[in-house]
Amino acid sequence: MLGNSDADELVSVVVPTYRRNERLRETLDSVAAQSYDPIEVVVVDGSDDDRARPVVAEFPDATYVSQPYDDEGPQAARSLGVERAGGRYVQLLDDDDRLAPSKIARQVELLDPPVGVVYCGMVDEDRGEIRPHPEVRGNVLDRALEMRTFPCITSTMLVDRDVLDRVHPFRHRHGADDTGLKVDLALATRFEFVDEPLVVRGRPDSSLSDSWAYLRGRERVVETFDALYDRFPDRVRRRAVRETHAQVGRKLLDERGWSPRATAAFARAARLTPDERAYHLGLSVGSALGRPGVAAVDRLFGRDGT
Repeated sequence: MLGNSDADELVSVVVPTYRRNERLRETLDSVAAQSYDPIEVVVVDGSDDDRARPVVAEFPDATYVSQPYDDEGPQAARSLGVERAGGRYVQLLDDDDRLAPSKIARQVELLDPPVGVVYCGMVDEDRGEIRPHPEVRGNVLDRALEMRTFPCITSTMLVDRDVLDRVHPFRHRHGADDTGLKVDLALATRFEFVDEPLVVRGRPDSSLSDSWAYLRGRERVVETFDALYDRFPDRVRRRAVRETHAQVGRKLLDERGWSPRATAAFARAARLTPDERAYHLGLSVGSALGRPGVAAVDRLFGRDGT
């Protein structure tokens, strides 16, 4: 590690990986370049052939952990990694994302009770720079339930270990794992952010956030927190369900270019939306022209397609 921090609290970086050795090597290089010290790395390999072991061996501060075959999935791997980690703070880092050298140091400075989670902006390989929303700080439970905390994701967060222990082992293992995790964390602590893009987010072909498993997982999150949604105004649940329908529509158009099922999904989103009705009605109409129609609506409303 480079440099030395005034704080001497160990940071544990937990990296689940599955058959992405080249990406993993770049990710671990970015951890090795952190200005903060001390840092330990725990890599949890979900392959069944120890695929990542030679890469991890290249990094003296990294520990290799093989994930049991019957305990698959990134959230299960994160839970296993946290069990092996000894840090005062924990960074859950995807194996296709990279950290800016100052990322951990900048966030450790802000981790002070009642703040137990600090996140940052990112540079997405496809969409460019994405900064935190100014309202996603402090008590973010309503925003977490609405599934509107982006770019607060596992890789952009640094979490106080005491807070993480309150929600560990992680229970959401069905696609939208970090969506449910953010609700659990929001129940336990307050959030803060560094308004800089300190993570480069990779976009491999197998990205979970672009998968049907992720979308089904979002639906399960709503089911899991059904009683909690009842404590909030109806618009909170409706926004969560609206965003899921809209993402289903986009997924169908990404796969097929045009789809009547996509138009139906956008129409359901428009019917449910408690606000931004003109935009969602526009998506419903534009989707009849397929992917170009939706892109035109996004441009008209100054949106980036999220």
